[in-house]
Amino acid sequence: MHTPNKMSDAVALDLFIQDFVKTNKLLNSGTPWTVLVSRRHVDDGVRRIYDFQSGGATCYAVGQLLHLPDNDWYRIELWRPIPVVDEHRFDCLQMMQQTTHTSLQVDHEEDNILVKLTTRNRGLVNILFVIHGSGTGPKSPFTA
Repeated sequence: MHTPNKMSDAVALDLFIQDFVKTNKLLNSGTPWTVLVSRRHVDDGVRRIYDFQSGGATCYAVGQLLHLPDNDWYRIELWRPIPVVDEHRFDCLQMMQQTTHTSLQVDHEEDNILVKLTTRNRGLVNILFVIHGSGTGPKSPFTA
């Protein structure tokens, strides 16, 4: 019987987000983290479909700017099975976001994990990663 490695399961979502950040493409052009979180990069009302590589497969993510009463958020939706662990760790994301955002908060909501990155810098936007544990997400926008 195979016993899953709890440590690798605890960082699986962190590594998945890192795969998105490092390999995302929008219209065949990669978007580095500093551009992705820039307020100038996000257009009001425009849904962006990114493709990225994770685990040898092409995955898709959807980004969209949300205007909320307290602040604007750039919501990035990702789809991946969520491992059952005591605590999900986001060490890589924590280190990466230190230069752009002031806090990282993780919430569990039914079948989803929400990772919120807040900033006080007016040139940057708050980021909300929504990792859906069920469903397959969007397909390539270039196929029928």
